[in-house]
Amino acid sequence: MKELSRSGKEQVAFALLLLKDFKCEGRFDMEVIKSIFELADHLGVRKEYDDIMKSVPPMRIEPRYQ
Repeated sequence: MKELSRSGKEQVAFALLLLKDFKCEGRFDMEVIKSIFELADHLGVRKEYDDIMKSVPPMRIEPRYQ
């Protein structure tokens, strides 16, 4: 696998953060959070994920489709 640039790692980390917020539906869901942490570790973006978590507030993401 190709090594990501700093910017690429930040984008992947932000995507994981959005995925977590989407899956949690605005609630605290420890299983989802643990899964996202494991995925961030596996992808090598855990530091970037932790940095972004400090600056982005939790969101409730709703799908545009029904």
